[in-house]
Amino acid sequence: MKRLVLLGIVFLNIAHSENTTIKVSYGNLNFDNSKKKDNGKVYGVALEHKTVDALYQVSYERTNTDTFQPPLSDDLNVDKYYFKYTSLWSDTTKFSLSYATINDNLMKETDGGNIYGLGYQYKNFSLTQYLSDYHHFDVYQTDIKYKFKKDFGTLHTSLILLSKYLYLDNKESNNFSKNAKKSYFSPGVKLHVHYGEYHLGAGAFFGERVFAVMNDGFKVQHHAMEFNETYMFGLGRHFNNIDINLKYIYQKATEIPIDNKNVKLKNIGLVMRYSF
Repeated sequence: MKRLVLLGIVFLNIAHSENTTIKVSYGNLNFDNSKKKDNGKVYGVALEHKTVDALYQVSYERTNTDTFQPPLSDDLNVDKYYFKYTSLWSDTTKFSLSYATINDNLMKETDGGNIYGLGYQYKNFSLTQYLSDYHHFDVYQTDIKYKFKKDFGTLHTSLILLSKYLYLDNKESNNFSKNAKKSYFSPGVKLHVHYGEYHLGAGAFFGERVFAVMNDGFKVQHHAMEFNETYMFGLGRHFNNIDINLKYIYQKATEIPIDNKNVKLKNIGLVMRYSF
């Protein structure tokens, strides 16, 4: 609750400028072949404020998931809080600091976890280092990204190549993470096309990953699920000061504490952005 109050104070202090964007989102989760989770819902609100030399971002996410009881004792409720500051040193150079924290009513191993990020971007290249600090183990993650841009008249395209390397420290200290591998490497690709008021996005991640930080620091996969396939698709339209986007994400994973393979997660979501 204290973090939510702080988030509200930040909103009030910086949301009085023409260079501000508010985002609200809703997602519906469906798990197939999971031994723990059934269906869930994700609610989010975020604010972004840009000045001449800095970008401020704050975000709150709430996830409610129906579970199978047993083996779990209750339904799952998770709150996540995200903060990010980006220093715009020049037209070509940026530095960023990010922080996220988790409240989870069931997964005590990662409840209260703190995730720190330090990023550097020069032109189309970026490098970000994350540290996920949990009670019994830590995760060190390195993200490398490169963006290619190409315009075809009024059609604007961008292709992003990226990779995630994760190293788990002290993973053998608890049953939650001990069956994970020591390290992971997951390459990915994203494509974005913008034409007039419409935009289209698609992407995929390959390889395996677990306890990963996603979405430039605004998504943390803190449960013991080893993802091996991820496919994303989105479609949106711009209306004056409003952007509306429909997205679909399909993932396959293994619940590693019980070695339950072929878990399928489908996420259908709606995102609305308002700029003022």
